Amino acid sequence: MNGDSLSQRWAGHFGLALTPLFETDSADENGSHNVLLDGGFGSFALSVTKQQLWREEKVADWAWSSNLPHHVTVTDKIVAVTRWDRPHAEVFNRTSVEKQLEAFYTYLTTDRVRSSQRVVDYVLGLFRRVRSLVAEAKIPDDRSIDAFLAFLGRLIELDKSQRGSEQNQTTFDVELAELLLALPANAVESLINEVANGISPQAFKLFPALAVRHAGSEIFQEAHFELLRAPGIDLFGYTGPAEAKAVTRGGAHFTPPALARTVVEQALLQVERVQERDQLVVLDPACGSGAFLHEAIRTLRRLNFSGEITLIGRDSSRAAVSMANFAVRHAAADWSPRPRPIRIDIQIADSLDADLPVADLILMNPPFVAWAALDERQRDQMRQILGTQLAGRGDLSMAFVTRAVDRLSPGGALGVLVPASLLTLQAAEAWRADLLNRTDLCLLAALGDYNLFAYALVQVAVMVLAKPLDRNVRRRGITALVTTNSADATGNALRTLRRCNPGERYIYDNKAWALFEIPAESFRSRPVWRLTSPRTEAALSRLMRAGALSIGELFDVRQGVRTGRNEAFILEEPQISALPAHEKKYFRPAVMNESIQGGKIQRRFWIFYPYDREGLVLKTEDELQKAVPSYYKKYLLPNKEILKNRANIIRSNRHDWWGISEHRPRWALDPTPRIVSKYFGSAGGFSVDLDASFIVVQGFAWIPKWERVLQPDTEDVAPLSTDDFLCGFVALLNSQRFGQVLNLFCPHVAGGQLDLSPRYLNNVPLPNLIDIARDERGGRMVAELIELGRKPRLEDADWHVSANRITTALYGEDFFDQV
Repeated sequence: MNGDSLSQRWAGHFGLALTPLFETDSADENGSHNVLLDGGFGSFALSVTKQQLWREEKVADWAWSSNLPHHVTVTDKIVAVTRWDRPHAEVFNRTSVEKQLEAFYTYLTTDRVRSSQRVVDYVLGLFRRVRSLVAEAKIPDDRSIDAFLAFLGRLIELDKSQRGSEQNQTTFDVELAELLLALPANAVESLINEVANGISPQAFKLFPALAVRHAGSEIFQEAHFELLRAPGIDLFGYTGPAEAKAVTRGGAHFTPPALARTVVEQALLQVERVQERDQLVVLDPACGSGAFLHEAIRTLRRLNFSGEITLIGRDSSRAAVSMANFAVRHAAADWSPRPRPIRIDIQIADSLDADLPVADLILMNPPFVAWAALDERQRDQMRQILGTQLAGRGDLSMAFVTRAVDRLSPGGALGVLVPASLLTLQAAEAWRADLLNRTDLCLLAALGDYNLFAYALVQVAVMVLAKPLDRNVRRRGITALVTTNSADATGNALRTLRRCNPGERYIYDNKAWALFEIPAESFRSRPVWRLTSPRTEAALSRLMRAGALSIGELFDVRQGVRTGRNEAFILEEPQISALPAHEKKYFRPAVMNESIQGGKIQRRFWIFYPYDREGLVLKTEDELQKAVPSYYKKYLLPNKEILKNRANIIRSNRHDWWGISEHRPRWALDPTPRIVSKYFGSAGGFSVDLDASFIVVQGFAWIPKWERVLQPDTEDVAPLSTDDFLCGFVALLNSQRFGQVLNLFCPHVAGGQLDLSPRYLNNVPLPNLIDIARDERGGRMVAELIELGRKPRLEDADWHVSANRITTALYGEDFFDQV
């Protein structure tokens, strides 16, 4: 029986990555032992052998130590499945399993472990105990990770010695060995004996090398977080347990191995002539505990890469660098003997400042830190690295990506995780354009599975970028992947992606995930990198063919006036009340972004607006002082020099420094009723201004393009006015269902809101209420919408139920099923 052949065949069929279960040459003469790795719940250990291993307790120990739910034994006639928390194996006929492989794999993915006694928690308990020994020895707490790694290294050496294995003995750092010797000797030996003899509450024997090899990423992640968030040493030298706190990705964070594996595989596919290279330099500028570098070794091993490999890692965390060195050196030792050794260079450094080498393959999960959370040094780093690409409030990860592209060799590839908001964030538009100018975008994935990251507070996206040797040869298609937050979506999508052959055209599209190709040329023209699946695109096309119109066809969406200095021109209610009555006539109620609450405009702000249809009313400074002396003295005069030096005033050679920069006379003074929207918002950010009394400052005015009065075809429906339709549209716009439509077109900005600029909104489809109202059934729905719009109650759940019901009916039930 050829065990490796069967393992490879199953891995290819299921779309799983194959890696040895044990270190090199640890397979016995009777079979082979591997792990088949999934992107989700479907990883399992596989032994193809003549022995009835399922009758032995050790296979449950192997699976538990590797953080795998199942061990599968395959003999000539039997397939036996051992789940580590179940006392007896499930035994199947091999022929039957081979005929129904998909059903068998579905069984594995749905047969979930019931026990909470995971190896990760057990090893984390060992870390806590080693940490307490560090405190007892009066060694600084930040050396706890080093002591823990030394302890794990000692366990691995002892385990190999007991099994008589002399191969791949890893030489540990002398400093780490000395650190272990500095701990209380009796306590260390007692703990080692406890682990070696299988004395644990879990009743499983720990195979330490398996834990490091297959569960190390999660173990090190939890240990590092434990170090950062647990209380300090108390007066009695006791390290208390970690407190349950929300931990953001703004600090130390680590990459799930399932996702790291896919990113490495997809990026390596884009490295030109990778198999022909004599050497390959791999760089992770934010290496954390080394998940990417670890998976790079595994993937290159699967590819049988024979060239020289240099692995370079940089991270600003001392603990992370220690863990990365430990994990990567163990992985390199597993792949031995090789004709050429693997060179490893992992150091403490800030990759935004330090000199980075040129690399052929760059992999990273950089820090996700929003602009508001950056200190001044980090902001200066972003300004220096991004230059003109930084427009607004970006994320620190943008600087890491740009630096990586700078250090990417021609013919090389970059695989990176970023906040999904960067795909649509307006402040990142110039940055996205620069990436497309300098590289080919090969893969773009938006992953809705928040469970991938234990501490994620944001949705994650994957990018694979290639720097071609010949810039005249550009990529024709971009592979796009979108997954929902359903339990199996990401795992199934990543398995399918692994099964796809390079250059193959494919479309896989269902409600849980979609894998498809986007023409590169059309993608380069998009201001946002919004991924819409073929199902969604088809649903939008059907909607437009059914009579829907775009917002740009129904409304002339106009940006609000620009004052050039809100501090001088915008007053709040207490300030306007304090002015003399004769001065108030030069002010108009203003719409700021916070003015629209619950679908209504609040009269909180007022703007100095000395204009009529002929233009500026107060033409000289003398007239200004006489007309509004109090306002002039308190608000305008202190800002005079700043107002005179506004770019618009200087560029237009204007003398009226007291005028606002752009007063938009064409629509601001037009009495036409209109819709008003926030500049940044979503459902709930729309209202009506039926008497056109407000001047929009931060936001947009939607001027209707249709005729003022509609006479319905049926006598049962009263004539509807522009005011009526505006109220109906506002109810629809404020519905949660319409928020789903907006998400397809509008980019996110800092804080999670949507940019409601016309450049994005104009293409959003709207049901044509004017035509729909001509039909008797449609007219009743429109009338109900009008009533909801005239009396918005967005704080009322019943209001939303009604608005969502009608909006769903107007767009079509199947439309929302598709998007």
